[in-house]
Amino acid sequence: MKLLRVKFLFCLLFVLTGFTTVSHSQSNVEDVIESNVLKKHALSKLQYDTDKYQNLSIETLLNRFVQNGSSELFDGTFVYFFEDKIQTLKVHREVNENGLVVESFLPLDTKQNKSSRVLDNQYCSLNNNWQYQFQAMSSSFPFRINNYYHELQQYYDFTLSDIETVAGVAAVGLVIKSKDPYRYSYQLWFEPETSTLLKYKLIDKHGKVIEQYLFTDISIHSTADKSEELKRSKSCREQFQGLVSVFKEYFVIENIPSGYEPVSFRKANIKHSDRLAYQFQLSDGLSSVSIFIEEYGQPRKAINGVLKLGPVNVVGETIDGHQVTVIGAIPITSALHFIKAIKLNNLNVSDNE
Repeated sequence: MKLLRVKFLFCLLFVLTGFTTVSHSQSNVEDVIESNVLKKHALSKLQYDTDKYQNLSIETLLNRFVQNGSSELFDGTFVYFFEDKIQTLKVHREVNENGLVVESFLPLDTKQNKSSRVLDNQYCSLNNNWQYQFQAMSSSFPFRINNYYHELQQYYDFTLSDIETVAGVAAVGLVIKSKDPYRYSYQLWFEPETSTLLKYKLIDKHGKVIEQYLFTDISIHSTADKSEELKRSKSCREQFQGLVSVFKEYFVIENIPSGYEPVSFRKANIKHSDRLAYQFQLSDGLSSVSIFIEEYGQPRKAINGVLKLGPVNVVGETIDGHQVTVIGAIPITSALHFIKAIKLNNLNVSDNE
């Protein structure tokens, strides 16, 4: 069983190397795209039925997003920006013969072939009729499993903004501003009826946009039925049994930035090796980070120091014959806190517990 790190790095590098560099700055390109969309659809704020969204709350908006995120069916053109690079894709979602949502991508500015993935997300059911989604959604925007919005307000300020035009449709803005240096801020734009995420910006403490993506056009068709999948889902208590005790065994909790909690744990053999490696995933409800602990073995090259992979920061350190790696779209300051929180004196990834 492969560790997720290898798969993650491969996928990320594959996408990044497929980008086409453009001469315009990121902001200029985005301005041109949005200007063209505005002209094409000839929409203005005066044309929006603002009364329809007057009572829309942040909780309602986010609830819909979590519940509908992987089941929305649509066709659209999707543009991803990172620094001076850009990638444009046609995106299509449909339900296959097995009742699963399939998302297909067709790159428009590279020679990459069309690809697709099944959004076979797993859920666990909560007592308050919430469902927590474990696997990848259509965006990198996860949420906490329990009353996340109220808890997140300890670490972020949430503000709704006016209805604007994104991809030729009405979109309500949401600003999520970090209160400390251990997490990034967000600017989001949702289609108000379904909470489909139309535009996303990840922002550092200086107000610089780290990455962003948006739809330039989209046609939302319907929402796939997930009721059967949810009936088969386990309770969160079953899914997370034993996670906290394992986490406490390997981490000094007090050294981890406030708000981050373990959401998954995995142990597996390194490919073509009898050495064990551990993967912990932590989240504060918005940002998430993966931490890998494994025995260092030749001829594999050790990771020491800081490496940037697109918007993701990677911090690695080799200590007492073990490779410790932190990977996430989080500030470097935060990543260093995580790596220093590991109980290396108690570490023994070669055991068979």
